[in-house]
Amino acid sequence: MANKLGLTLEERTIFYTDTSGKRYPSEVRRYDPIVGLAEVRDPMNNKQIEFLWNSSTSKWEGLGLEAGYIALLDTAVFGTPITKQTDSNVPDKATSVSRFPT
Repeated sequence: MANKLGLTLEERTIFYTDTSGKRYPSEVRRYDPIVGLAEVRDPMNNKQIEFLWNSSTSKWEGLGLEAGYIALLDTAVFGTPITKQTDSNVPDKATSVSRFPT
């Protein structure tokens, strides 16, 4: 059965590691590729953990009390979040265009 993410239970199931390196099973509840945020539910410890994508290390890192945690999301299923790109073909000064012909 699929949820609102359109994923099956097997696809939603991931692992995360704590600061000691121990792996825990969990389920992805919310995933935002634009912001780079993943919310994960750990049913064994009964807690929700938020992970933020770190583009310099290419890892999902825990926030707040879970700093140092790493989520192991499958990039084949979830992909990687969108990265900001700057357009190099922009002039230094903007040019205005008249809407009404003269």
